[in-house]
This record gives sequence, structure tokens and C-alpha cells, in this order.
Amino acid sequence: NLTLVLSLNNIKSIEPGAFAGIHLAELALRSAFEISMMQTSLQGLAGLQVSRLIVGVFNDDDREQDFEKGLLDGLCQVQMEEFVLICLGDFEDDTDTLFDCVGNVSTIRLVDLGLEQISQVPVGSKVKQLECKKCGFDDVPAMKLSLFKELRVLRITKNRSLKTFEQKFEGLSNLEVIDLSENRLTFSRCCSRQFRNCPNLKHLNLSFNSYIRLTGDFNNVENLLYLDLQHTTLFGPGSYPVFLSLQRLIYLDISHTKTEVKFQCTFCGLNS
Repeated sequence: NLTLVLSLNNIKSIEPGAFAGIHLAELALRSAFEISMMQTSLQGLAGLQVSRLIVGVFNDDDREQDFEKGLLDGLCQVQMEEFVLICLGDFEDDTDTLFDCVGNVSTIRLVDLGLEQISQVPVGSKVKQLECKKCGFDDVPAMKLSLFKELRVLRITKNRSLKTFEQKFEGLSNLEVIDLSENRLTFSRCCSRQFRNCPNLKHLNLSFNSYIRLTGDFNNVENLLYLDLQHTTLFGPGSYPVFLSLQRLIYLDISHTKTEVKFQCTFCGLNS
């Protein structure tokens, strides 16, 4: 259960095999390498078994690290349960190698990255939990994310540029939780058209966004148990029974949504 923190160093290289056969609860490598030495150094982690691996820089560090093709190739020989990539700069030309060596990791967290689109998803990916926090998306990348067929929990939060939700999630039969809170989303016809063949979706968080129009079409997400819309301006609730098909819902938050209840049957259907 040892945690090893090597952050804030000037590691020039890691000797191949130095971590072979070692088991760690966590290994932290933030701002740990000299500029341009991260890719070479990560190859020295081959043979490591670790529950959580944290790689990246601190956002106040002068040693800014951009994502280069093959940057994470050294992680192909590392066994880990959770991978955290944090505070990298531009993903300029080719980001298709981002998931090449971490596609079988159960949990991936991408935090404060200059990532504007989701990279190529390896066939047979085993990722069950994926978080994209403070990235550079302008549209919810639902098409690419739908290739993570084992995905159960998805969180895309605090993306200042994320304003549209045009793409659709499709065929994620294991998906149970989606958190799209604290973005700047504006979209209409919520929420059936955004989720196709996602029958096990139970938690949907759209709080702290801009404007969402609810049409009452929740047919594709009728098994929802938890719906959080707080601090998002809503159109629809209060005028007609938009929640009629959500008969299993046990938690609904529409506080601070500028909702004015004008219709007697505003909450009809919420029998749970």
C-alpha cells in the first residue's frame, strides 16, 4: 500500500526495469521530469503494478508539457487500475495515441488538458469510468465516447468552451451515470434524442449550465432515478407535464432554474 510521490523533481531518466515487479498504491509524477524527457522516462516504468498513476505537471510550473505522439507509449507495460493525466498543454497534430496504452485501465481522469477532441478509442477498451475535467471541448464528444462500450460512469465537467450538445450517445448499455455539470451547455429537446440505447442510465447531472429546453421526451432514459438540473435556466417545466414518463425518478432538483409553476400537473408522473 505504499504511495510514492516523485513530483517536483528534475528526473533526467528512469533506468529500464527500475520499477519491474514493484507494487504501489499510488505513484505521482507531476512536474517530475526535465523538459522533453517525459516520454523517455515513462518507458522506465515497465513492469510496474500500481493502483493509481498520476502523470502531468502543476499548472503554475514553467515546464509546460504538450502532448506529443507516443508520449504515453511507455505505459503499455504498466499494470494500473486508475490513470490520471493532468495539466498538459496543446494536443496539436495527432492525439490518436492518447488511449493506446491506457485503453484497458478501469478508470481514466483527464484534468486541465488542452484536449479539444477525443482521441481514437482502441477496439475492446475496458474503461469503465472516464472523467474529462477542464478540457477544451466545444461540443459534447458523444460519438467517440460511445466507442467505450464498457463505460459505466462518464463525467465531463468545468469545460468553459463546452456550449453545444449536438452529438448523440448510442449503444452504451452499461452506462449508469453521466455528469455534464458546470459547463456552458445550451440545447433543446432534452433528453431522449441525446441518449439512444442507453437503457441503464440512472443518474443524469446537467446542473450549472446555461439553457436547456425540456420537451417531455424522456422515452430513452425512462429508467432515470436521479435528475439534477439546478442552476440551469429551463424552458418547459411549469407549463406542461414534462416529467410524465419518469415514473422511477426518486430525486429531482430544479432549484434556481427560473421555473414558474403555472400548470397543475407540472410534476405528474413522479410517482416515486
